[in-house]
Formats: sequence, C-alpha cells, structure tokens
Amino acid sequence: MRPKRIILLFVIACVGGVIFFFVCKYTYDFKVVKLKEKARNAFIGAVDQELRNRSVDGDCSFNLDAKAAMSAEIPDSVYFEDETGKRWYRLDPKKNRMNITNNSTLRALHSFAFGKKELLADSLNAVWNEQLRKSNIFLESALCVSLINIDGSIKSQNTCWNEWCNSSNLVFTSYIGYACEIEIIGYLCYSVWSIMYKEIFLYLLLYIVLVYGFYKSFIVLRRKLYSLPNKEIIEIEVIKEVPVEVPVIKVVQNIDATIHSYKLNERSIFYSERNILVVDGVEKKIQPQTCRILELFLEEKDHKYMLEYSVM
Repeated sequence: MRPKRIILLFVIACVGGVIFFFVCKYTYDFKVVKLKEKARNAFIGAVDQELRNRSVDGDCSFNLDAKAAMSAEIPDSVYFEDETGKRWYRLDPKKNRMNITNNSTLRALHSFAFGKKELLADSLNAVWNEQLRKSNIFLESALCVSLINIDGSIKSQNTCWNEWCNSSNLVFTSYIGYACEIEIIGYLCYSVWSIMYKEIFLYLLLYIVLVYGFYKSFIVLRRKLYSLPNKEIIEIEVIKEVPVEVPVIKVVQNIDATIHSYKLNERSIFYSERNILVVDGVEKKIQPQTCRILELFLEEKDHKYMLEYSVM
C-alpha cells in the first residue's frame, strides 16, 4: 500500500474513531439515565409491596403548622403522634423533594409503619431485586438504609457490601417517611459492557463499514479527478498528430501514382511492379515471371499481343 493511502486510511480511521467514541458515550449516558429511572420506579414498587406486607394496627395522627401548609413554603419541622407519644422532626427541603411520594398521607403512613418495625436492608433488597427482574434488569443490587432518630443520630444498615458499591454505581438516593427520616441509597453493579454490549458490536460494525466505504469512495473520486487532465492531454496530442499525417498520405499517393498499373477490366487491376493482381478489391500475389510475361503482353497489345522470342 502506498504511503499516501496509508495516511488517508489513518486519518479516516481517526475521524471515525472520534465519532464512534461520542456516539457510544451519548448512548451510554442515555441508557444509564433510563436504567436509573427504571431502578427507582422498581424500588418504589418494592416499598409499596413491603408496606402491604406489614400489619399496621392502632391510631396515628400527624400535624403541621397551618400557615406553612397554606403557603408555598415548606415547614421547618413536623411531628406525628402515636401511642408512644409525639415526635418532632426537622424537615429538610432538599430531602423533601427526594421523597418517593408527594402524598403527605402516604408519607405519614410510611413513618408510622416503618417506625414501629424498621426496614431491613436485606429483605428490602430482595423485594427490590424481584421488581428489577420484572423490569428486565438482571444486575446485582445493594441497599444502604439509614434511619434518622429524634435526637438527630443516624442508624445505618447495609446489605452485603462490595467493592462496586461506590458513587459510579449509585442509581438513586431517596427518602421515606413524613419527615424524610429514612434515607435509602441504591446501588447496581453495572458497567459499559453490561449496559450496551449489543450497541458496541453494532457501532463497531458500522464503524468498519463506513471507514472502508469512505476510503474506497475517496480513492475512486481521486482517480476520476486525476483522469480528467490526462484526457485533455491525449486530445491535444491527437490534434497535433493530424497535420503530421497529411503529408504522409500525400507522399503515399505520389508513390502510388508512379507505379505501373493496368486495368484489365472493370473488376481487375494489375500492378506490375508490385506483383499484385486486384480482383474485386481483393489483392492476389502472383509470381514475378508471370507478372513479367503479363506485362509484356499488355505492352504489346497494340501489336495484337504478338511477341517475338527475342523479347521473351
């Protein structure tokens, strides 16, 4: 392969590689967003299932500042009351927006149900894993459950911790309860290959086809562009050769005019010096002796073709 073609192929491969990288990155980011959305929805379904499995007995009431409830502002604190007494919680606006539900009644029910019997990370993770499989997500999962006590202390529990449980595999952080007192962090063991291995094969195949196609197209276009001036040169050379051939033709005609020829009839011509007899346009080569005798007869035609032996 010529050096120019190698450089051309290298440039096309580099440009195609950059495009391949950005397309893969965009696809990966898009699929990760969808994965996190489906994982959080599956977790909400797992919490609902866990709530239905609980047997909630007794009365529970909750209250908040009426002025804050009627305004657009979020109250600074809330409390709910059960048989154990009244419990106050400070309400963080950021956590409030990250609660799994905006329904205040359902939030209070979460606080009441999961306050009596705490959420266990292992059992909740098992239910979440079932919901993930229903959403066609077959990845290893893990949960970190943290409970904020009334005094502000945090009680945490995790599922079996692994090295992949880090920020790169974090899929959601949500809060449960009326005062967002339960924090749930979900992890999924995913990678670029596990998320888009099919797309990688497809994009790689397209990359090879497109790079080869652009390379061959450029070569063909380059040949056509280079062939245009060559045609012009050929046409110019032909035009220059035309006046050279004219005198050659004239010379041939002059030479033919000096050749002795005899017209035998309408169909036959005899060229004595060339030893050729032309019949109906077809040349026939004859022996020199025969040509000489025929020429002598033709020269003596005025004497009625009577030849003396001395002439022979």
